[in-house]
Amino acid sequence: SPPELVLRENLINHWKEQGSIDSITFSGHRATSIPPFLFTGELGISASLVKLDLSRNELAELPLEIGEIKPLVELNISRNFLRNLPPELGCLGNLAKLDASSNYLRPNGLSLESLRKLPQLREVNLRHNNKINGTEDESRIQAALPAAVCLVTVRAAPETKLHAADRDAGEVRSQLEPFSTGTLRRRLSLAFGDTTDPEEVDREEVMRRLLAHYAAAGPRAVRRVEGDLVSPELCAEFLSELERWAEDAPRERPTINAQKYMILTSPAVFSSKNGRNAAQAAAKLAKYPTLWALARRAMEEVDLAFAAEYTAVAFTMNFEGSPHIDTQNSGPFYGLALGDFQPAGGGALCVECSAREVAAVDTRGKLGRVDGRFPHWVAPYEGTRFSVIYYKTLGERAPRTTAVFKGAPVVENDPATYPATNADNYYNKYCRETKTYVPNS
Repeated sequence: SPPELVLRENLINHWKEQGSIDSITFSGHRATSIPPFLFTGELGISASLVKLDLSRNELAELPLEIGEIKPLVELNISRNFLRNLPPELGCLGNLAKLDASSNYLRPNGLSLESLRKLPQLREVNLRHNNKINGTEDESRIQAALPAAVCLVTVRAAPETKLHAADRDAGEVRSQLEPFSTGTLRRRLSLAFGDTTDPEEVDREEVMRRLLAHYAAAGPRAVRRVEGDLVSPELCAEFLSELERWAEDAPRERPTINAQKYMILTSPAVFSSKNGRNAAQAAAKLAKYPTLWALARRAMEEVDLAFAAEYTAVAFTMNFEGSPHIDTQNSGPFYGLALGDFQPAGGGALCVECSAREVAAVDTRGKLGRVDGRFPHWVAPYEGTRFSVIYYKTLGERAPRTTAVFKGAPVVENDPATYPATNADNYYNKYCRETKTYVPNS
């Protein structure tokens, strides 16, 4: 049954037994509106309700009728989609506690003049509303409501967030930056036993704690992985063509830390399309047919199936560092490196396997298969390094299972980089009673 009907039936039974209703919890139902019977006279709710919990729904606004519940003392509307508080809250003369945390409230949408009229108001929780986050906001709200304790998240100025191209790939922080806050919080709890309340601890503090744990534990373990060998004769021919390409090659993405960068798109992607983008892709492929053909030959030596599937190839010269996640990829990619770069082991394609383990994939003259939907980067090197990256962005998305596809884990039973599925919702599984998380997987 819909949660509204279940609530209604429970309230009717309670009203029949007790004759009045003083507390209602309608939380966690993803509701976009409040059941209207809460404000009608049929159950006598508006005459007796003292505590109302509407948290963890998807309410974008509160109905004006909420001002009719005159006895209300506690109102919890946290974790919704609210941008404004209605002036009608000023009609709740008995309201003592208002929890509006974790919404989308703005400083000019709080109806402070109405809240100021409430003689019993003693606590207003506005934490984790991203637009209300500075000491000026805190001071202004507290000045408007001097009799109440006003709780606001005042975030310390975070370190300037660097673009992937500007991150130092050797630093653990740079390797963690591509992750969402929820993923970092999950790791802090599962890998290091440091569980945090999302209402109290923000991203910067989660990152600080993670870095402290990593510093205490020492360097992460490295799994050495060899790519599949491409014939030396083809590698030599390919390298010669890349050197010719580099003489007048474009740098198509200036934000990428590489001297040269170009993408060629498979005809399968644009041949059936019209328009400017399709014409440009066709013209570029026609300009570099030898490069495209050599890339195809190399892939056919290693993986015939993927040779028929990849939708684009990126060619780079001296790509460096740049820990990032390929959010647009529909599955794993292959990488090939050519050139005189040194030292041995330098220029490896690195990818995070789990919390305490990183794989270093040797792609020098080899095609290494990696899932770029995990954080990955290039190990430091000197000299000239060309890279050829084959990837796929169309078609059904392959499950994200493992970062690399060779070698046994070096660290046993290490918490996975990601939950098993995107539906894990780990971030929202924090239990304040037990101060633990209960993830789905």
